[in-house]
Amino acid sequence: MYLCRFKQRTSFYMNFAGEHLIYRTLGSSFVWISFVTSLISTALFLFHFSRKENPLKLIRGIARSFYILHVASLLAVIIVLYILIFNHYFEYTYVWQYSSGTLPVKYIISCFWAGQEGSFLVWGICQAILGLFLIRKAGDWESPVMGIVSLSQVFVTSMLLGITVFGYKIGSSPFILLRETYTGQPGTIFEHPDYLQFVNDGNGLNPLLENIWMTIHPPILFIGYALALIPFAYAIAAFMKKDLSGWIRPALPWVLLSLFFLGAGILLGGAWAYVSLTFGGFWAWDPVENSSLVPWLTLVATLHFMIISKRQHFGLLSAFIFSLLSYILVLYATFLTRSGVLSETSAHSFGDNGLTTQLLVYLLVFVALMLVFIVLNVRKITDSSKDEMLSREFWMFIGSLIIALAAFQVIFTTSIPVFNKVFGTHVAPPTDNVGFYNRWQLPYALLVAAFIGISQFLNYSSNHWKKTLKKLSLPAVLALLATLPFVISGIVIQYAFILFLFFILFGFFSTLANILFRTSVPRNTGGALTHLGFLLFLLGTLITFSNSRVISTNTSRYDLGDIKNNAENLMLVKSDTLYMAGFYITYVNKTRLENTTSYRVDFLRMKDGKMTMQFSLYPSVNVHPRMGAVYNPATRHYPLMDYYTYIAQVGESPDYIVIKAIMNPFINVLWAGALLMVFGLGYATVRRIRLRRVSSRQAQ
Repeated sequence: MYLCRFKQRTSFYMNFAGEHLIYRTLGSSFVWISFVTSLISTALFLFHFSRKENPLKLIRGIARSFYILHVASLLAVIIVLYILIFNHYFEYTYVWQYSSGTLPVKYIISCFWAGQEGSFLVWGICQAILGLFLIRKAGDWESPVMGIVSLSQVFVTSMLLGITVFGYKIGSSPFILLRETYTGQPGTIFEHPDYLQFVNDGNGLNPLLENIWMTIHPPILFIGYALALIPFAYAIAAFMKKDLSGWIRPALPWVLLSLFFLGAGILLGGAWAYVSLTFGGFWAWDPVENSSLVPWLTLVATLHFMIISKRQHFGLLSAFIFSLLSYILVLYATFLTRSGVLSETSAHSFGDNGLTTQLLVYLLVFVALMLVFIVLNVRKITDSSKDEMLSREFWMFIGSLIIALAAFQVIFTTSIPVFNKVFGTHVAPPTDNVGFYNRWQLPYALLVAAFIGISQFLNYSSNHWKKTLKKLSLPAVLALLATLPFVISGIVIQYAFILFLFFILFGFFSTLANILFRTSVPRNTGGALTHLGFLLFLLGTLITFSNSRVISTNTSRYDLGDIKNNAENLMLVKSDTLYMAGFYITYVNKTRLENTTSYRVDFLRMKDGKMTMQFSLYPSVNVHPRMGAVYNPATRHYPLMDYYTYIAQVGESPDYIVIKAIMNPFINVLWAGALLMVFGLGYATVRRIRLRRVSSRQAQ
């Protein structure tokens, strides 16, 4: 026994052949430099601000220098980790766990953020680079704002330290060696100094992540998360500077940018789900999906509260609360997805790697900042009373509160596993996520669509009732006329959906009128385009998911085992042709490339007694040697219809496949609306930045 322990202790000091330890030394050193420099820059920026009566430019210059060194060291960490990944140095746990020698380059890039450590690195570098822009552009706000940004960087970089202090784990290093992961386990290959000869390949990327959308989605989402920090920092800085209204103008473009990138990231995640997951949709109300949606919703509310406050000095307290709360919810989303608390309710969450306490401290520190400053200043944030109901700001305010309530409902239900863990309860989360959330969110979406339509004809301050009602009558009549064909044809039949459809179309025609004829003063073209896109998105969502249906039914002579499978799947033996929902379907052949086998399925129609080809689909199966089979759908897009097909079962003898096919009407209207919404946010952001530059030049 003592000999065994001696071997375990001495194995750490053994010289192992082929290891590239220089990168471990470099990477770990740069992590520590980034952590220490973020800590020093936080202290120096806040110290510089505290000397506002007699500020020392030298202190600010030193703070900037340390921050720039922080950014450079983080970039160096990323470069070192990419060197390890691209060179397939599998002696490193992170490289072995998430990459392999057979992955194409575009997916090797994705390996970087496949694990927790890489994700924190991406998030950290996004926030760090934004800090460089603030140093250049924040002006008088620089020191307090950068103090908060640097403080957040202290926590993010601490997640990469990988040390243990008094029994508590602080961070998880991406430069841990594979043999260190198995320290103390006798009988492993790591007892041999040449163990690397047995490590021929890595574990590889999860096959579900081998998709172009997952190469783009995570970094875009992290940019959105990072951008949400800037309004938080400006709000705290406003309290510190005792300038409770001046922060709105510089913070507003950052809110728009965060909405743009976070919205784009969410939509790219939806696109990935649609082409990679076999539920036939783009959104399943998964807890991880919800945790990214909620900050976006609260940022939408923040934007409107800030616009109201900037124009009418009304809603300032709400602007403060929601600008702070949005980043708090980003941190809470990080806690939910990376603490392991959702591991039993979400397929997207990370497991617990020992950072739960650290993530909780990060969250609680920023919650404390929010609560302390709000409580100390709540009496100073006075809103002038607004009794005028027929004003744009009133309906914007009410609409923003509705959006906030919708966000609260989503995050409250998503947090059920957290409540169970904290209070020892056993409340079961909803089993039918889609049905549950759709029922709850329908009233909120209906009201928001109605308020969008009404606000398009309202100016700020007061309006005339009779004139406003007269303006509203035309889009209301058009909406009614446009609703009737959907009802008569049976596309929309439920009363709640009919009412929802009417208000979507009412908002659509009102917004279109504002774009074409300028029905309100001032007109915000970017905002109008965003609203128009959002309403198209709602229209596509309503029509698609109230009419999406499975069109495959087993018409073969083979039994698939039970009533449900026979009702929803079609078995195709190679070269056989069977009827399905107006098509004749033929399984033609299969082709294999590495781990992926694609199956050609032809869709034909009978015309004038002859079979004519309509299109071919190529659903595939990726059989990973260690992670099992992943079934990739294939979709044929038409302007108002998608035919969505995936493999449900594969047989070798005889050569057959079982497919499931789904028809999704109006789904491309949904995507068109999403793209228009993101474009509108981008347009509004560019316009806001230009206006800010013009006002800055005029002030100079």
